[in-house]
Amino acid sequence: MSFDLHVWHEPEPITPAIAETKLRRWHEGDAEVFRPHPAVPEMFAALVERFPPSSDVWSVVPTPSDAVLSLTVAWPRAGEVGAAVVALAREYGLVCYEPQSHLLNPNAAGHAPGFVLTSAVGPDIADPTPDRIERMVSRIGPDNYFLILERADGWFVQVGYGPAAGAEPGRYALEYREGGPERHFRTETADRAEAVRLLTEFLAGAQSWKLRHAWRPLAG
Repeated sequence: MSFDLHVWHEPEPITPAIAETKLRRWHEGDAEVFRPHPAVPEMFAALVERFPPSSDVWSVVPTPSDAVLSLTVAWPRAGEVGAAVVALAREYGLVCYEPQSHLLNPNAAGHAPGFVLTSAVGPDIADPTPDRIERMVSRIGPDNYFLILERADGWFVQVGYGPAAGAEPGRYALEYREGGPERHFRTETADRAEAVRLLTEFLAGAQSWKLRHAWRPLAG
């Protein structure tokens, strides 16, 4: 089992659907769909310096390109290498697309996502879908014990799990903050579905999550 990532340059922000279409055309033989850009081979050099082609990181040895990097990572190293690829793509101003989850992160240089989902183990996910959020909540546990969904204006909601998040074992700490520390509130639940709803409703711009719980302020 392996984990695939594709990296290339885009002059303007794109959607995951556009990224998927471009990859399909490229696999069908359209060599012009990805344009050469100097940042692509520069990133490749930095990547293989960190993870040499001869290492056990790769299910398929990566090949250099000046237009698109097609990376097939061994599954046991997917988290580590995936985070490194996303970070390098951001550093070099490139697009990184994960076809397994239809995830585009980061987008073209200068793109500001409306929402960013952060976990204890990373990497950050820009503009997550509700399905992606639900999958991420299902993976919360003692080590990966929190998720934060932050809006572009700095307001956020947060889900923590268990003692590491200051909650009882098996319970979820739900929090939200709207501005300064005096607007930071918290509650707890044993219902994982409520943790998912907090995040997905905030993503959708709904306020119903506020009415379902008794929130207490965290500010002293």
